[in-house]
Amino acid sequence: MKSGKTFLILGASSDLGVALLKRLNEEYTDSSFVLHYHSSDEALKKIEFKNNNKGITLKADFSDEKEVQAFISAIEERELIPTHVVHLPASKLVYTRLKDFDRYRIDRNVRIQVYSFVEIMKAFLPAMVKRKDHNKVVVALSSVVTGQPQKSMLEYTAVKSMLLGVVRQLAADNAGKKININAISPSMIETKLLSEIDPKIVALAAEGSNEKRNATVDDIVPGICFLLSDDSNYLSGVNLNLSNGNVIL
Repeated sequence: MKSGKTFLILGASSDLGVALLKRLNEEYTDSSFVLHYHSSDEALKKIEFKNNNKGITLKADFSDEKEVQAFISAIEERELIPTHVVHLPASKLVYTRLKDFDRYRIDRNVRIQVYSFVEIMKAFLPAMVKRKDHNKVVVALSSVVTGQPQKSMLEYTAVKSMLLGVVRQLAADNAGKKININAISPSMIETKLLSEIDPKIVALAAEGSNEKRNATVDDIVPGICFLLSDDSNYLSGVNLNLSNGNVIL
């Protein structure tokens, strides 16, 4: 089994984050898990750590710059500089057309998904690179950035595209330094992030997929685990398409 890692999972309380944590808890030993959550850590509290692993939960609202900095300070004070970072935070998916464009809403989502990631990387990426030991960064994007997005997704597509740009640039800036910075782009996943979407739209997305269903967290977690493993040591700047062959959401 793999051992001695320090995982920083941002958005760990999400359905995808919880499923990923359970898998990593089985596959790693003697590792630390720093788990970010925003509103509730109930799902994280239910996880029983094994294999001499241990976890710590830290609350932060990533739309607030001061809370992001306090979150970073809390990790630094505990001397838990990560070896592996997984970035999952996102607001609930909302379908928006041009006439629905809301500057406040998109700005908040950019702060949650993009600015928080940049600040956290500023704090920890230099130390991760310095190790020269194939530390890992994995960012959750969406299949909207791999092809033509579905209609009425202006804000969602804009934010994910901006985040993709950050991932690509960080990978380019650190090429050859034994740091692996990659992303995943899943199609629609059946999680609570879809709670504000019309069920008919979710059903239509499933019908339009190759297997006539939307993805589950269990479909996506293995791809993340691969990018966190030593098997991905030769990959950087990759956006892994996890859409079952579909290039749009």
